[in-house]
Amino acid sequence: MVKWTLLMGLISLVVLELWALLGLGGLLGLGWTLAWVGVSCAIGILTVRWAGVRTLIRIHQKLREEVLPTTELMDMGFILVAGFLLVLPGFISDGFGLLFLLPPVRWGMRGLLCLVYGHMLPPLHAPGEFKQPEGTVVEIKAEDIT
Repeated sequence: MVKWTLLMGLISLVVLELWALLGLGGLLGLGWTLAWVGVSCAIGILTVRWAGVRTLIRIHQKLREEVLPTTELMDMGFILVAGFLLVLPGFISDGFGLLFLLPPVRWGMRGLLCLVYGHMLPPLHAPGEFKQPEGTVVEIKAEDIT
């Protein structure tokens, strides 16, 4: 059932994108429409790259603090979806891609995902709970292979 829903959603998106491109292409002209598609793709790639690097830095900082970066990982997923939507040619996908890049929209989507799929997630632990207990010695046997 989920596969068919996704397939119908993608087919609907393609039909809507073609309708919007043809409609706005008739109003703006072919040159301006192609320029819009090219510029939005380039801006999308640069914006996603910038937002992705910032999120990776936040993930790295959380890991150094020994805190699970759950919200940052979800943000990275939304940024990847935004990048995919911005690279697709079309006005509707560009709009949704830009929405996914806005932090308030990502916050709302995170909350919605937690509400819908929260029962499937394992319980979250307190920050730093996965640390090694103090006083525990971990022995490692190393072998030189050179």
